[in-house]
Amino acid sequence: MKNLVRVVAMGFAVAASASVAQAQTGVSLGLGGGAAVPTGSMADGAKTGWSSEVVARVKPAASPVGLQLDGFYNRFALEGGIDGNARMLGGTANAVLAFPMGVARPYLIGGVGVYNGKTTITGGPATDSQTKFGANGGLGLDVGIGKSASLFAEGRFHAIFKGAVDQTTLQDETAYMVPVTLGLRWSL
Repeated sequence: MKNLVRVVAMGFAVAASASVAQAQTGVSLGLGGGAAVPTGSMADGAKTGWSSEVVARVKPAASPVGLQLDGFYNRFALEGGIDGNARMLGGTANAVLAFPMGVARPYLIGGVGVYNGKTTITGGPATDSQTKFGANGGLGLDVGIGKSASLFAEGRFHAIFKGAVDQTTLQDETAYMVPVTLGLRWSL
């Protein structure tokens, strides 16, 4: 019985400290979409496509640095008249350095991620999906619209390690893409 009382007391203590932490911490969710531009060797086989993104951000009230986790889905048409598409599905964990400047707040973002790519040719076989690691960095701007919402615009440069194959040497090389996202973020 003593152990049950201790567990319940610890549960209440954790719940109370979590609500105090949430009161002092900004938590937000967001949805966005836009264009995804393949660059480098990734542009050899894919055209500019579209992107979608879901984001969760935690920012301590007393700090300009926060954490953002995001999941994304990008889809590209294929080059050279080939009927099909390439898709990139993934998630990143990022540090966010915000500059509080009033209604419009610029920020820097960067981190690491996991990227899963697959190419499908219409009427032909799909390639096996491949999961690779990568890094990203960029900048964005939050524009407040009311008490608990903001519009955001963000551009990032993603480097996907061993995410492409050089057409001449057939060696793995880094693939690059630049999604430009517009979206809505709201505070919880």
